[in-house]
Amino acid sequence: MIFMSKRWWACNGRYPWWEVARVLIFEYLKKENKKETPPLPPISLILISSVGEGMEVNGKDDDLKTPLLKSSDAVVIDIKSVHSVNQGIRTITFKIGGIECASCSSSIESLLLDLNGVQSAIVSPLQGQAVVKYAPELVDVKAIKETVEDAGFEVKEFTDQDIAVCRLRIKGMMCTSCSESVERALLMIEGVKKAVVGLALEEAKINYDPNVINPNQIIEAVEDSGFGADLIGSGNNGNKVHIKLEGIVSVEDMNGIKNSLESLSGVNDVEIDVEGCKVSVGYDPDVTGGRSVIQFVQESSTHYQASLFIPERGNETEKSHEIKIYRNQFLWSCLFSIPLLMFSMVLPMIPPYGNWLS
Repeated sequence: MIFMSKRWWACNGRYPWWEVARVLIFEYLKKENKKETPPLPPISLILISSVGEGMEVNGKDDDLKTPLLKSSDAVVIDIKSVHSVNQGIRTITFKIGGIECASCSSSIESLLLDLNGVQSAIVSPLQGQAVVKYAPELVDVKAIKETVEDAGFEVKEFTDQDIAVCRLRIKGMMCTSCSESVERALLMIEGVKKAVVGLALEEAKINYDPNVINPNQIIEAVEDSGFGADLIGSGNNGNKVHIKLEGIVSVEDMNGIKNSLESLSGVNDVEIDVEGCKVSVGYDPDVTGGRSVIQFVQESSTHYQASLFIPERGNETEKSHEIKIYRNQFLWSCLFSIPLLMFSMVLPMIPPYGNWLS
């Protein structure tokens, strides 16, 4: 107030009092705002992309030379680089027929690279094989196959490498309607490509995408539909042959057979049972077959015989145990029902015994 009174008397002779009061109030509010204004926080800028060459900028040269920020402004700029992470990229390999030169492979590569979602495509004219890396959320394998076929080439041995197989034992199925309901429930699961349910064997074979779902989640989905499920096995167990050997006299013979089978082209793994004289051989069906494996074992030595052996599965063991239980129950029921039938139906029809019973 003392400050305002001094300014008032100094300017009273030249300006009206209301003008002097307005100026004094404005200066006072300006000082208070400077005290309460917090400092400017640091600004972080993320660098998205650089400016390309040849870009036109509207405006005068003087405007471009004028700085946007003065030297007195305190602004901290933190530039962070952006790292692109390639997640979910899958690779598929397939064979192409009709490639005659390098120009054909180059044209196929250019067509595949034009697809949205294909990151890389390598076509070998000598092997007639293509290796494609793609993003499944942008493009699928069907579109890749159709692109090659539309170009006039034939796609051979086209298989989806991201498909796994599992086998489940389904409990509680009584009729065909039950198996159909289980199959529908399996096909509704995201990631399941194919499902086949057998009522007689009480088994289900499911082809699924391991990147989307696993066997435990499939079992939970079956149980939620009202049926029981147990995992029998995962993987393609169909490409395995079991061989029974006769004439084996020592462990060295079994190890020799194992080493010979491991050297055979197309054989992936060999498991031996020394006590039972059995061999389980997993093979690649594109290279060899079960008959070729058995023939190879038979021709490797003349001292023993090789024959196909079908191992007993877990569900067959359960069925045999269930049959045994039902048989015992039937025999116990006959033990009590046959005497009752004799006394109630047979003996009363015979005259001497009928009069005695009456």
